[in-house]
Formats: sequence, C-alpha cells, structure tokens
Amino acid sequence: MALVMERPKLPGAKPTRFFAPDQIRKRAREWRPGGIDTRFSAAWSGFAPMLDRCLKVIEGRGGAAVKQIYLDTLNGRVPPNQGHILSLTT
Repeated sequence: MALVMERPKLPGAKPTRFFAPDQIRKRAREWRPGGIDTRFSAAWSGFAPMLDRCLKVIEGRGGAAVKQIYLDTLNGRVPPNQGHILSLTT
C-alpha cells in the first residue's frame, strides 16, 4: 500500500509557472519592435558600470583549464564573484 501525502495549501496568490522565453515573447508583443532593445539598453547602462567592482573575469585556455574550472564549479570552489571565459583552443 502506497502512502500518498497531500501538500498543504499555501496562503496567497496561486503559484504560476515562469519561463523566461515566454515572458520575452509576451513583452516583445506588448512593447512593439525595438521595445525590448530599448529597455534592455537602459537597464544594462545602469548595471554595467558596477561590474568591475563586483565581478572578476578570468580567462582560461586549453582542455586542462576547462576541466579544472568545471571540477572546481562542481565542488563549490568557484566564488560567486568570478566569471570564467574558457576556450578549448590554446
């Protein structure tokens, strides 16, 4: 006999599924041609100047570098303020 447990009902609004590509298509229809680009550019221009203070970009080349960063990421050894740009070519 299988035991089936019901989830408790949560108060508030009913949860809905969020899928970014669907949301982008919805906004593109609402905002008409160029609307996404205009809003993205405005948001990015306020965000981009802060990146140097909060993100360290590290480049790596070759299979060994890609493997090492992959393993470090899996094992939680890559700090959240690091962004790795990797290439298999040396």
